[in-house]
Amino acid sequence: MRLSVALVVVAILAAATAAFAAPVITPADGARLDGPPPAVRVVLPAPLEPVLARAEVAGPAGVAPATVRVAPEDPQAMLIAVPADGDGGYRVAWWGQTIDGHPVAGTTAFTAGQGGPAAAPIGPSGRDGTAPLAIAARFLVLVGVLGTAGLALGRWLVLSPPWRAGGIAPPGEGDPDAVRTASAAAAPAAIARWWRAWWFLLAAWMVGLAVALPVQSAAVGGQWGALLGDSRWGTAWIALVALGLAVAVAGVAARRGDVVPAAPVSRALALGLPGIAGAAVLSWSGHAASGPDAGLGIALDAVHGWATAIWLGGLVMLLTLVAPLLSALGPVDRVRMGAGIVVRFSAVAITAVVLIVVTGVYRALAEVPSLSDLWATAYGVTLLAKLAVFALMLALAAWNRMVLHPRLERAALGSTSPGARNGLAALAASIRAEIALGAVVMALVAVLVGLMPPG
Repeated sequence: MRLSVALVVVAILAAATAAFAAPVITPADGARLDGPPPAVRVVLPAPLEPVLARAEVAGPAGVAPATVRVAPEDPQAMLIAVPADGDGGYRVAWWGQTIDGHPVAGTTAFTAGQGGPAAAPIGPSGRDGTAPLAIAARFLVLVGVLGTAGLALGRWLVLSPPWRAGGIAPPGEGDPDAVRTASAAAAPAAIARWWRAWWFLLAAWMVGLAVALPVQSAAVGGQWGALLGDSRWGTAWIALVALGLAVAVAGVAARRGDVVPAAPVSRALALGLPGIAGAAVLSWSGHAASGPDAGLGIALDAVHGWATAIWLGGLVMLLTLVAPLLSALGPVDRVRMGAGIVVRFSAVAITAVVLIVVTGVYRALAEVPSLSDLWATAYGVTLLAKLAVFALMLALAAWNRMVLHPRLERAALGSTSPGARNGLAALAASIRAEIALGAVVMALVAVLVGLMPPG
């Protein structure tokens, strides 16, 4: 776990200090020309938001705002008009944002003619790079969006079927009604604990959005109106706010009368679908949107997020709702119900993990085209850190599936071996570890989202 935290710290420091892929500037920085060019062309690694592209030019006649054009046929390039102020030094400062939400900024300088007045020192009003506060805001939004969806849908997918069946028991010995009645006393407290976790995740979602707006606005030079009204990032921010408010209203309505651990499908969808939609919005406004296969990339990235929500949300559901419910049962019923829930969760988690791996491999190949980019770029190093932590999670999940899962099934069917009986305690420890590692993965994803992929 200490290694995982260290990987997050290293990735955040790398993100905060790393520059994005260098733009291609024509004329080149430091060039000596016969006369001032009509325009400076700055080519960025991803398509630009035209409405946020801004520039200033300092020439022999002074400093003035410059006209910036982003042509539809050349969406990755800024064309910055240069006034014909005669011989002398020129400096151009530019800033803006790509369609996947990355603030970009920089300066370039050149000399025209036989020399003359030096250009005034100017800098961009925006910034190029990832602010630690922006990483924190993205982390909160990711955890909130995926967590609320996963908690709600996990309760329905994982807990409801085995709860209604009364768990796993030898033929003729199971009594589902007796098991449910025995845990009735613990149900209100357990459900209240689940709701506290759900509201906490929703609060993280909204706090993250509240922090993200001023940070992003400052990064693009304070262009609040254009950022919200005319950019993909702004559209996504507004959509996420609306979805957060919608799920809050649904939460207030669903909390009334929620006294049975098994969740009806109507409640699960009301509480889970806004987060599912939010994950799709995040994919639409992220890296997947800037590639040549944007439609497919967005779809696969959304599936990646949904599968992550089900897996991690299911784990949190087990810890917040299932654990206190099982504690109210006697030793035999506890093992039988616990085994039924674990078997169900294993089936759901295996499906989620397969989807995560398949979609993750596709996205990684699209964003890191060269193997050397994995250790030569901040994005690649952060991706390697994420993969290392994810591998630890997979190892824990495999141990649960191959060791604890059969152990609990044997206990539920009558095995008296100590290992079988101690399976639930080992499972609880494993779940806590997986949740902690999942939080580390989310932090690394928040860093990745803020870095420009080398591809």
